[in-house]
Amino acid sequence: MTKFDDLNSIQQEIVQNTEGAYLISAGAGSGKTRVLTNRVCYLIDKGVSPENILAITFTNKATKEMQERVTRMTDGKAFGLTIKTFHSFCAGILREFIYKFDGFDKNFSVYDDSNQKALLKKVINDLKVSDDIAKKCEYHISSAKNLGLDPDEYLKDNRYEPNIDTIVSVYREYQTQLKNNNALDFDDLLLKTLELFHDFPSILEYFQEKYKYIHVDEFQDTNLVQYKILYMLGIKYKNLFVVGDEDQCIYTWRGANITNIKMFIEDFKPKVYKLEQNYRSTKNIISRANLLIKNNISRIDKTLFTENDDGDEVSFKECYDEKEEAEYVANQVYILKSRGVDPREIGILMRISSLSRNIEEKLLNYNIPYVTSGIFKFFDRLEVKNVLAYLSMVVNPKDNANVIRIINVPKRGIGQTTIDKLESISRETGSPLTEIIENFRELDVSATIKNKIADFGNLIVKFNEEYKKKSMSDFAEFVINEAGLKDMYNSKSEEDLDRKLNIEQLISSIKDFEYENENATLIDYLESVTLQSSLEKKDDNEPSISISTIHASKGLEFDYVFLIGLEEGKFPLSRALDNADELEEERRLMYVGITRAKKKLYITRAKSRFLYGRREDTICSRFIEEMGIKVPKRQFGGFSSDYDDFVSNDYYSNNYKSNYNAHSNYSNGYSNNYGKSSFGNNLSKSNYSFDSSYSTKKQEFGGSSNNLNKLQSMNSKVSSSKKFDDFKVGVQVFHTKFGVGTIIKREDAEGNNYVSVDFGKIGVKTLSLNFAPLQILKK
Repeated sequence: MTKFDDLNSIQQEIVQNTEGAYLISAGAGSGKTRVLTNRVCYLIDKGVSPENILAITFTNKATKEMQERVTRMTDGKAFGLTIKTFHSFCAGILREFIYKFDGFDKNFSVYDDSNQKALLKKVINDLKVSDDIAKKCEYHISSAKNLGLDPDEYLKDNRYEPNIDTIVSVYREYQTQLKNNNALDFDDLLLKTLELFHDFPSILEYFQEKYKYIHVDEFQDTNLVQYKILYMLGIKYKNLFVVGDEDQCIYTWRGANITNIKMFIEDFKPKVYKLEQNYRSTKNIISRANLLIKNNISRIDKTLFTENDDGDEVSFKECYDEKEEAEYVANQVYILKSRGVDPREIGILMRISSLSRNIEEKLLNYNIPYVTSGIFKFFDRLEVKNVLAYLSMVVNPKDNANVIRIINVPKRGIGQTTIDKLESISRETGSPLTEIIENFRELDVSATIKNKIADFGNLIVKFNEEYKKKSMSDFAEFVINEAGLKDMYNSKSEEDLDRKLNIEQLISSIKDFEYENENATLIDYLESVTLQSSLEKKDDNEPSISISTIHASKGLEFDYVFLIGLEEGKFPLSRALDNADELEEERRLMYVGITRAKKKLYITRAKSRFLYGRREDTICSRFIEEMGIKVPKRQFGGFSSDYDDFVSNDYYSNNYKSNYNAHSNYSNGYSNNYGKSSFGNNLSKSNYSFDSSYSTKKQEFGGSSNNLNKLQSMNSKVSSSKKFDDFKVGVQVFHTKFGVGTIIKREDAEGNNYVSVDFGKIGVKTLSLNFAPLQILKK
């Protein structure tokens, strides 16, 4: 018999409603998993056969935990109950019925991420697709599958996308080769199940009768294909019980569709319950989370409350730079540990993984063990290890392992057969690979391969020539630029952005080492990295604090949480600053970060960071003020970081203020109040570089009226008109971040006006006139 001792009155009412559709809008820490588990057990107690119950979870961990709870709570009476992840559920169906599709049998392989990438790479090579288009293919194929579109449908819907014909040909051939291999990728598990239900009604009816009671956890993270599967399964009996929190929808970049909640309401007319009592956090933490998330529009209005103690106030620390930020965090962690806090109850969370390097170094200095989640430790990251391999190859040319690692980084088209031949010669002659490559003319290979080896050999010669001439950091930058190591990550994806920032952080690490160790050499630096990696190795049984991205922390909780890097352009990311939907997702991500904390939340920002090869001032994240935390005004270099100190010209005032205030009660921009930098003499007043998120290119703005006049003069050429009729194809426009561009397409979608603008090297951007700081240039 199900007992309700651990459920509140609302939760009990939810559990005992067994017939019909229900949407449970469950706030963070409100016990949603407990409700879901109890509801399944209650159905079994009421005589529903476990074989007629389906529960869909989103992780294997959640599946295992629910299975164990249900088994325990029903005294083993849950035999036949189906609790699976979406992909596992679909795979099981296809094992039984995939024979309905020509070319497949029940022994089909499921390709994981590495298998998918390998096959896609083969297809791209077979079709001789250029590198710039190849980088886009994986994104487009994934987007198509998340939308449930085959190659022809995707081509029709994206006919104006640059190079779409080539991309779709790759998609089509990729699917053909999967079929030839009797294989499906993860997305195909969903698509083939949907296709099966659509094409074979008798099979759909079988599963509709089998699963009369359907439960879904983390419903906000479902994509469109998953929703269609649920719709087809549940539409007959309409016994769908979905639990989710639109305020925690943080995976739209991988297909999650928050509008599924809206569609569910329209399609099933569910009874909606709100779980608003938080059992995890203190009143002060919940209060800040509520203030923040109320700035979002796309949500079911709910206000979390808790009967827990008030707890400590949320701590906000503005630090001088990233070094002081890391020192502050490490010191606070040390203090907590010294007070007897279990290290496993401490989490350091960040929006982007590139911020972890300084934190990791300081924790090592304090001898505080840590583990990473969702990220590799800094010096274990692929792009960092590649740069280090290049540097090691120069300082120790006899180490063949480094050469093997980077001979095709970036891709040079030197095949494995050639590499094997080079290694064989090295073993036979006792000569290092660097020497053999520099003397490539003696190799018995084709002229084409000789040219490719020659290019690599010339690069090695160039590195050797510059090695003794340059400082450590200058040489590292030279190697990175000449080898094209940052150019490998030029797509607009978040992953590529993070990789480029990690390379920047490596340069910063070398600069720090130079500054702290006079007369040190590159050999010394590389040795220090090796020693640090050795120090990072720990006893697996030793309690450790966690360093994680916020995405990877979903589902976790800690007594003490540190949220670092709260600056505009970092959190929220710069790409979200003029995109309403992305800004809301960033705010949801911040909300998730806040609600990981149970007892105490620490938030930090650095007033200055080393970015893009230079030190730049930062602007405090809007999320701080949205949480109700007052940010001290600060003057620097002729500009103010305070959001309301806006320069009095029509373009910046009208455009930025109206758009941000309309959406999130936020404004930001320039101030013509000239004040002394709080950084003292470390920053030149005439050489302040404003954040790239707010300028067309890196321009030097300082405390001189001449520079401000130039800015105002530029803006005076910009029209303040925002009428959609004026934004015609062919018209030139100006955008604060992307610069000058030409409109190539326009669209009016349900009152939302969009234009596609070609910004030259930056590429084509589709922008909403409701939010984007976009103005027509007067001729």
